[in-house]
Amino acid sequence: MFTGFTISGASLKLLRVGERGVIARVKDANPTVADEIRSLGLSPGTSITLKQRFPRFVVLTHKGPLALTQDMIQAIYVRVRPS
Repeated sequence: MFTGFTISGASLKLLRVGERGVIARVKDANPTVADEIRSLGLSPGTSITLKQRFPRFVVLTHKGPLALTQDMIQAIYVRVRPS
């Protein structure tokens, strides 16, 4: 009766190291944080891979690795891509 389902979207902070995703949206509740995210070249459609969670949250993009602040992590939502 039911088909299997997977979580296809999540907050960036829920990704595990090595998981890939595409930025689906950037929550702009704090315009300063949203501007900082955009200044790093991160916007909807950008592919990212989570490389590290500790001591800094680091994502890999086509431009290279980027360390993100806690506020940035909470503002980014991604569509998870199969590995």
